[in-house]
Formats: sequence, C-alpha cells, structure tokens
Amino acid sequence: MNLFSQRHFYFLLSLAPAIFFYFFLLKFGINAPFADDWSAINGFIIRFFHGNDNLTEKIALLASQCNEHREGYLSIVSLIQYAISGQINYMTLNLIGAGATLGVHVLLNGYLHRYQLPHWWVIPLAFIWYNAAYFHNIFWPVCALQHNSIVFFILLVFYVLDGKGKQSTQFIWAIFLAFIAVFTSGNGFLLFVAAFPILKNYRWTYWIIWSVAGVAFFSLYMWGYQHPFQRGHLTDNLHMVGSIVHIFFVYLGSFVGVFFSTSSEFRVELSLGIGMAVFGAWLIFVFKHIYQIIRRKSSLDVLMAIQLFILATACIYAVGRANLPIEFVFESRYAINSTLFLMSLCLMLWHAFPSIKTWRAWGFVAFSILYFTLSYWNNLLAVINFTSAQSAAIIKHSMQHREHYYFKDSLGQKADLGAPTLKELVQLGGPIVDFTAELPASVKYANDVVSLTFKNGFYTLDQREAKLEKDFHTDVASIPKAPPGKDLLKFSLAKNGLRYSGEKTRARMSHGSDGMYVVFENAKKENWVFSLYFMELDRARQIKFHDAIYVRKVSGIIPFIYLPDGDYRVKIMRVEDNQTRLVGVLAHIPVKGM
Repeated sequence: MNLFSQRHFYFLLSLAPAIFFYFFLLKFGINAPFADDWSAINGFIIRFFHGNDNLTEKIALLASQCNEHREGYLSIVSLIQYAISGQINYMTLNLIGAGATLGVHVLLNGYLHRYQLPHWWVIPLAFIWYNAAYFHNIFWPVCALQHNSIVFFILLVFYVLDGKGKQSTQFIWAIFLAFIAVFTSGNGFLLFVAAFPILKNYRWTYWIIWSVAGVAFFSLYMWGYQHPFQRGHLTDNLHMVGSIVHIFFVYLGSFVGVFFSTSSEFRVELSLGIGMAVFGAWLIFVFKHIYQIIRRKSSLDVLMAIQLFILATACIYAVGRANLPIEFVFESRYAINSTLFLMSLCLMLWHAFPSIKTWRAWGFVAFSILYFTLSYWNNLLAVINFTSAQSAAIIKHSMQHREHYYFKDSLGQKADLGAPTLKELVQLGGPIVDFTAELPASVKYANDVVSLTFKNGFYTLDQREAKLEKDFHTDVASIPKAPPGKDLLKFSLAKNGLRYSGEKTRARMSHGSDGMYVVFENAKKENWVFSLYFMELDRARQIKFHDAIYVRKVSGIIPFIYLPDGDYRVKIMRVEDNQTRLVGVLAHIPVKGM
C-alpha cells in the first residue's frame, strides 16, 4: 500500500501549520482579559454565581446581550471553566476558542474524503487557514469564543446536514447545532438562508421546518433585544448605497491584506479590485454549474452554502458599518471570515479545473505557504503591540482595582464619573448592552467588575505579570539599569498627554508581556502602567534570529484622560525575557485636564 496515496498521510502533513499556530499562541498569549471580556465573561460569572436570580433568570442570563450579540456559547464555556478551576483563566478560554480552528481543519478533511476529492488539497487549505491575520481570535477570549466558534458551528451544521446517513437524524442534529450557532454570534442566523443549496436534497417538509426554526430562533434572539448605543441602525445606513457597495467588495477581497503591513493604505484599493473580480468569477461559476447546484447532490452544495454565508455576512457588515471608516474592514477579528472565503475560492477553482497538473499543484502549495508566512511576518508588530498593551492594562488594573477614565462634567471640568462603588458581589448586574467607553455608566460597570474581580479573587495575575507588577512598584534605586545609549527616547508634554518617540529604540519580545513600559508614580506611591507603541518590525534582526519578535522605533502619546490630575514621576522600563531594566526617570510630569 502506497502511504503517499492515503488521506491520513496528507492530513498529518497539514498539521504542520497547526502546530506552529498553537505554539505561537502559547508563547505570546497572556492570561488576561481585554475590553469586552470584563462584561461578557467576568460580569456574567459574578452575576451567575452570586446574584439573587432564580433558575429561569439564570438561564436567561446565559444568553444575555453584550453589545449586539447574545453569546450563549461563550457564557456556557466560561461558566464550566470557572466551575472546574475556581478562577477565570483566559488562556484556557483562548485555547478552547482556538480549538475551533482545528475543528474546521478536521471538517474540511472530512469533506474532501466524503466526496473523494484529492486529499492533497488539505495541505494548502491548512496553510491558508492557520494564518495570523485573525490574531485577535487567539489572544482575546471573547473573539476566540465568538468568531472562531461561529465559523466552526456553521461548517459543522453544513457538514451534518450534507451527510449521507438518515436524513431525519441529520436534520435534528443540524437544527440543534444551528441553535448553538445563533447564540454564538449575531451572524449565526444567516446559516438558515445559506443552507438552502444543501436542503434541496431534502423533502419540502424539511424546508418548512427549517424555515420555521430559523424564524423561531431569530425571534427568540430578538426578544428583549436592545440596540447598542454605539452601533448605527441598519435602516439608518440604507441610503448610503455607494459606501455599502464599496465596503462589501473590500470585505470580500480583504484576504489580500495579508500581503501588506497593517499600516498600508494600498490594501484598500487592491482589496476592492480583488473583491469585485472574485465576485464576478463566483457569478460565472454559479451560472456555469447552475443545473448541478439546483438539481443534483454534489460537493458543490457545501461549497455554495459556505460562500452564501460569507456573502451574507459581508452584506450585513457593509450595511451596519456603512458610516464607519473603510479601514475597519481589516480589523483582525474579521479576518477569519475573509480567510474562509479565500479557502472556498480555492475549492471553487479546483472544482472548475479538476485536472490539475503536478507543477500547478506545487504552485498552489507554494502560494499557501507564502500566504501563511506573510500573514505572520506582517502581523508580528500588531501582535506584540496588542499583547504588551494587554499586559500593561491588566497590571494597572491589579494595582488600582479599576481603570481611570475621565469625562467632562456639565461645567467642562475633568470628572471621575466612572469610579467603582459596589462593595458586594450580589449588587452587580449581568453583562450590559452598551459596553463602550463613550458612556460613564458603561465605564462604571467595567470598573465595578474589575474591582470585584480582584478583591474577591476571581482572577490573579500569572507569574510573569505578577513579577512585572512587583518590579513596577519597586523603588528605582533597586531596579537594574538598562545599558546606556541603548534607548534614545524623547518625551514632550502635549496639551492632552505625554508624547514619546524613539527612532532608534529596539526591543526583543520573547513573550507577550515583554516590551517598553512607562510607569506614572504619584506622591502616594500609586502607579499607573502604560506600554509604548512600536512602529516597525526590525526586519534585519527578524530575518537573522527566530527566537523572538524583534521590533523598533516607538512613537505615540499617553493621554491624560487615563490619569488623575497631579504631579508624577515617570519611570521608563524595558522588559525582555521577563527581566525588567530601568531606562530612565522623568522627575516631574504635571498632569492636568483631559
């Protein structure tokens, strides 16, 4: 028996990018919450276990609304994780969310085997799939358990519905999984439309049941729904036809963003052109295979369902975000959808030209490896800026038991309207709809959650971040000095913050919490921690060394909106391999106003 002809061999080869993907997560991931996590995870956990809700109210709490989503799957996973360990562990949640990525990989391999398609296809698909463009979805728990998981559940529904077993059994399982999908992410209900290419293989009674279930689930989702303050209404944007069309096509072509750095402007124009081209190619493909798609059961059924789901998602996004900058399309958490669309286009191309010569097959594999490699190369800088900011935030929260974020009062004065006031766990409500820094009530809710979380031990810093917290508290005389001349940083007071720049500043990031930090210390020895933002990947050193992420050139501003008024001493710290070195001290920095 020729091992090279067996699907298991190709599947094992396709695990190479998966191994790197999970190694990357474990090396740079941080056990820390970020943004929406405070409401959707911590707020939910505290309310579920310590609120005065009865059983019915607790069940409803599982599907409580956070912004426009009802993330029931996230709630259940968080609840189980906390119940088992007794603390919230965000790395565990990240790993579970990232596990959905492996689930998609397994489903695609099963799809190829089911329809006896070439097994080698799984190799280029895997290299494309495990890219770093959607790094938010492996380092940010809410995104990991929402965006990764919804893609997995959508594909699982299609795979089950398209099975070759007993239709009634498959259909019941598909309905159950569709329910989970709807309460995983807001776009989950789109699968009820996207699945119709597969449903053509079922009797008309199943069509009716499927449609009724879709309406019922959507109605349940919308029951008691509150529109988030910070989100525009779909109907408000319908008149913005030009913007909707523009965003729709850029969304479809946004997978080419992998070939550019996150600051490139050219990617918008190229994505627009690619999006229009692939949409036209998709229409031609559908027209040429219309009889097979409508009348016959084939491997195209699942492929069409996937593409309809992505097209519908792009359409909803384009309408809902028509009033926002086009660059928002490239936010990391959305890249998983554009990646899935690219994979479906590859499958479409291979279906259109099934007799692929050997050199062309190697060409596809080479393209996928290039795509995989560039996705990491062009996102390393964004990854380390994200994780070091995450580290700074959680250390600051551990020190302060809150986030300082100020608003202007009716007299135009700087006012602390978001100060935490709750003392007892039972006082905290469930996840809130309008989770945004634009509203004082939202900031206060987040601060109450942060305060209760640390005071009651729902979460504690991991060893690395705990060491940094201790180092940042330490008197400067006790901190080892960084080598002189290594950091040429410049600081200047701006109207609303402390501006910094360092053209020749370099750093070696071997862990997610490594980086450059500034610590504001007041007369009471209270500390506020902020990370410095790097502007460039140090390409020369990155090519030479592969043990860490190498970055250079810092630039940015630390807004005074995050600091109480007063006089501060500012300590500048360098952290490499979790070892803290003192770069310098700014003895007198006055903070006043916003």
